[in-house]
Amino acid sequence: MSAKQKEAERGGAPWVSLDRAAAHLGLNAAQLRKTLERRATRAADGGTEAMVDGVRARKFGRLWRVRFSEAWGAP
Repeated sequence: MSAKQKEAERGGAPWVSLDRAAAHLGLNAAQLRKTLERRATRAADGGTEAMVDGVRARKFGRLWRVRFSEAWGAP
């Protein structure tokens, strides 16, 4: 089973890269990264997360990955 199929079974949207998310939002990557860094908090599992207007982001290592709520649509 592929990663996309597993994600669909869990009911969540796939994680997208910061560059792709920024393009979908009409921002440049640096603006989105700075916004996420300002809103970043420590999650219960020890990870770093940020939530901005229905956009959820999580840091995997040094890279941000972004998920959009259904209101935003998929990029």
